[in-house]
Amino acid sequence: MKAIVRTCWDICLLRQGPQIFPRSWYLFAVMLSVYILVDAILFVAQGIRDFQVVYQTLFDCALLVAFLALVLGLWQKFERFNQTAVALFGSSALIMIAAVPVSFVVTLPNSTSVQTVVEALIYVILAWSILVIAHVIRHALDTKLFIGILIAGAYTVINILLFALLFPIKG
Repeated sequence: MKAIVRTCWDICLLRQGPQIFPRSWYLFAVMLSVYILVDAILFVAQGIRDFQVVYQTLFDCALLVAFLALVLGLWQKFERFNQTAVALFGSSALIMIAAVPVSFVVTLPNSTSVQTVVEALIYVILAWSILVIAHVIRHALDTKLFIGILIAGAYTVINILLFALLFPIKG
């Protein structure tokens, strides 16, 4: 497990691509489980409660899998789905772990200066996430990083818009 975490960290640092992972449905299931668990923890840290955590976690996971399948299918690289999904699940889980304390601090009453720093950190983590997704997609599609950034950016925008539409923030 330590080697898998180290490999996912190397992907987060753009040192490795998804091809480093074996094509294993067992590894896929393990990494999917980790992704779902960390995603749920992140939603709880953001103040989401009850069944909304379950709905949002499952929707987020399904959206990632569907988007990845669509992109790989359009590029006729679907045989890379397993390795790419494992890389995205693992690297995204590590980034979400970094986002948990920041998301929790956002829910606390803070001074304006602390809130500004925390919001800046959220944007840095979001940019890092987009870059890592782009890096993984670039390797999966055998394309340039710029194309990966466009695809990762499109995924992020779709994700944000669908969440805003389906799970509006009540306040």
